[in-house]
Amino acid sequence: MGRHKRSLPDSKDGILVEVSDRVIGARALLTPGRNPRAFNELVVGLIGRAMGYQPVELCACVFLGNHYHALLVVEDQQALTRFMFHFGGNSSKKIGKFRGWKGALWQRRYDAVVVSSEPEAQWKRLKYLLSHGVKEGLVESPIEWPGVHTAGPLLRGEPLEGVWFNKSKEWAARNRGLDVDAYDFATRYRIHLAQLPAFRHLDPKAYRDKVARLIDEIQDEGRTKLDGNPVAGVEKVQSLDPHEPPTRRPKNSPKPRFHAASRQARDELLKEAATFAAQYRIASEALRVHHNPKAIDWFPPRSYPPALPFVGPPRLYRPPSAPTRRLQIEGTRIVERGEIPVVEMRSSVWPGRGQEGELARARGQPP
Repeated sequence: MGRHKRSLPDSKDGILVEVSDRVIGARALLTPGRNPRAFNELVVGLIGRAMGYQPVELCACVFLGNHYHALLVVEDQQALTRFMFHFGGNSSKKIGKFRGWKGALWQRRYDAVVVSSEPEAQWKRLKYLLSHGVKEGLVESPIEWPGVHTAGPLLRGEPLEGVWFNKSKEWAARNRGLDVDAYDFATRYRIHLAQLPAFRHLDPKAYRDKVARLIDEIQDEGRTKLDGNPVAGVEKVQSLDPHEPPTRRPKNSPKPRFHAASRQARDELLKEAATFAAQYRIASEALRVHHNPKAIDWFPPRSYPPALPFVGPPRLYRPPSAPTRRLQIEGTRIVERGEIPVVEMRSSVWPGRGQEGELARARGQPP
């Protein structure tokens, strides 16, 4: 019964979810370090590849020293689970290797909190994400943060760019005696950020202007909070030792079930969750205790039935490997290298927005 508690409400246009997770031991393993470009490319490449595995929309994200936050628009709970399964596992391996860290990277399973469809609630969560780096007194403006932070791209209307490194192909090539480097089996992902669902009616320029005013507001609040004291600065942020344990215990406040601007919206979401749980409980009891084969059709839409033999949806199509550059090989020597391929990860992939075939093609199904 534990799985149904994280299920999302139904929506033909997708659900806005705030996802977060923390590094094990609250160590600063996500700090960009002295070579921020390489680290940022790695992180964004991991997000891009996970989006290729399971289409979602990225509205904003920020990676601080020991934790991250992201605002995603997902189709349903299973889409969120598949995306986070791919990102969590690969980021643990690849970021850990980049930082020289052995073992698990993440402290716990990710937290996912549904944000209501109210414009006030969604804008408040965006402000919370973009204020990271400033509210802690690390930098004066979120644009100055040297790590992955979408304040600058949102302000300028630019995509995030990262690189996915196919280590399996690289290892196989080295095993054949080829002299290759990491970029021979790399794919560049260009992630176009989506507007918040409640603000899709704005044209891109009006949305950027609204974000600009929000960033000015964040900077003003940061200066007021500092009360004339200097910020830590980019140099100090980059000089942090990622393996050093924190000097103080991080906050561990419980996550709310929903983010909502009004009591009415919160009550509606709680009522929908209670109805979902009751329907799931009845169907689960009928299937597990009474062995009623018809109970499989009683489960709420897009939920996870119990793990019984021959129960649940069929195994979904897995997208093919990311494209890599063309190599001309003579013997064990590479004589010519092509361009690194670029994959555009665009938003608006839900059928309710006039893109009926795009989501189906991303899953390998006929449109």
